Amino acid sequence: MPRPSPWKSCDFPGRGMSARQGRPVALWALAAFLGLWLGFPNDVLSAPPLALLWPLALAALGLGASSAGAALRRGWLTSLLGGAAALYWLSLPVHDVGGLPWALAVPCAVFIAALVTFQGGLFCAAARLGRGLAPWRLALALALFWYLLEYAAAALIGFPWLTLSGALAVWPLLVQAADTLGACATGGLWLWGCLLALFAFPRLAGLSCAAFRPRRLACAALIIALTLGYGLWRLNATPLDADPEGPGSVAVLFVEGNVDQGQKWLPAMQAETVDLYCSLTEQGLAALGRRGDGASGEPPLVIWPETALPFFFQTHRLSARVLELVRREKVPLLFGAPGVERPAPGNGAEPLIFNRAFLLDPDGRLAGFYDKEHLVPFGEYAPPWLNWPFLEALLQGVGVYAEGTATAPLRYGNLALGVLICYEGIFPWLAQERVAAGANILADISNDGWFRGTPASRQHLALTVLRALEQERWLLRGTNTGISAVVDTRGRLTASGPQFRAGTLAARARLRGGVSRYHLLAPWLPLLAAVALCAVALPWPRRGTGTHA
Repeated sequence: MPRPSPWKSCDFPGRGMSARQGRPVALWALAAFLGLWLGFPNDVLSAPPLALLWPLALAALGLGASSAGAALRRGWLTSLLGGAAALYWLSLPVHDVGGLPWALAVPCAVFIAALVTFQGGLFCAAARLGRGLAPWRLALALALFWYLLEYAAAALIGFPWLTLSGALAVWPLLVQAADTLGACATGGLWLWGCLLALFAFPRLAGLSCAAFRPRRLACAALIIALTLGYGLWRLNATPLDADPEGPGSVAVLFVEGNVDQGQKWLPAMQAETVDLYCSLTEQGLAALGRRGDGASGEPPLVIWPETALPFFFQTHRLSARVLELVRREKVPLLFGAPGVERPAPGNGAEPLIFNRAFLLDPDGRLAGFYDKEHLVPFGEYAPPWLNWPFLEALLQGVGVYAEGTATAPLRYGNLALGVLICYEGIFPWLAQERVAAGANILADISNDGWFRGTPASRQHLALTVLRALEQERWLLRGTNTGISAVVDTRGRLTASGPQFRAGTLAARARLRGGVSRYHLLAPWLPLLAAVALCAVALPWPRRGTGTHA
């Protein structure tokens, strides 16, 4: 007998109900694709709630599959198509910087998308395996499983990009529960309500031939209403303040060089790059009415982006130009540059090179530095299992970076900067560590110039603002090509700059102490979710018979 296709609609029995023909698979596959592509920031439109179509469609596809294996293949292939559309920009640095032809660059992007979207296949298979559960149990079990999948993918794959909250964060109202549950669990909460709404229409979901179930729809409406109500309450309780004043605030001047990623590491560009950042800083300070004597008011914290200086700041002759600027203008400066630590003479070990953030005080003294601890594969190191010569071109400028280990905040005055570099801003536990170490504000310096005018920068920003909401800390995000921004504790942008234009952005932010509810609950949430999933999904002793509510 020929093996059934994983895309073929099939009959299956619901527990205690007669079998029927499943819904057309193609429509659910299309819904999953559109949810992934259009729910996340893209080139067409921004419709964050559509992202919820992705797991909803996967649940329906899994319920209609002939086996768990067929569901896995169906869910993974559907997710891969949508994920490749959402992450197509991954091919750009491989082609533009790595020098690979499009025939190889595109498969590299598809390979990464396949890793990221494998959770879609697992979720679809889980829906098939849970088909015998009562619908209310199945909805809760799948929501918990989705949360655990997102959490595990962040830890194991190291690229938690297509998370539900990452899409919903574009509308801050939808993600306010992250101050208690965290971003991943907030996505699971939304999914729980939406699954109950779907299961209220059994024929649509492919559960059985049973009739419309209003109680499920009422429960779904209650969950969604409470989530939205909490969001409204939290936003109204913390009015938007784009210009906070007083001793618990800080003035900031972001400087965007808009330096071409393909040119920045050339030795001939080094002096030009330093001159560009220094002149932009002088212009920005002049526009603020700030001159070197400090008579105009408090000195702003000047922020240059990740690897703004494409040389070893500790030893390079051009560093004197930067120090002279800081001393003349009497401003603290946070900036990115490669750092190097050389072994003791006679040791024989190779020097360690870091992606480093330096903080200079207004006298030009080094107030501290932070070394990036979560490195980008291929951009900053090559995984041993893919250490191929043709990928070496992606390791720009200095080659392979070493991982940093210190998480203490960088301090100046009343500032305790919890520093994140580039995509470290998408990992909840890194921001958690910064706040635990005493940070009263988060600072993320980044360079999204690798991705040109694609949605990558907007997706990156949406994911990063969730750290401000989870930890209830304002976040300063300084970039090379945009989007530089200030984010308040409710995940709202209080200031943001344009893209692909050299210039400055002046803003203010507030310093915060204490910890959020999520900060206290974060270590326990995955364990609680796993226990709850087992309690809901494992078979219960059966007492009598009857139909599901």
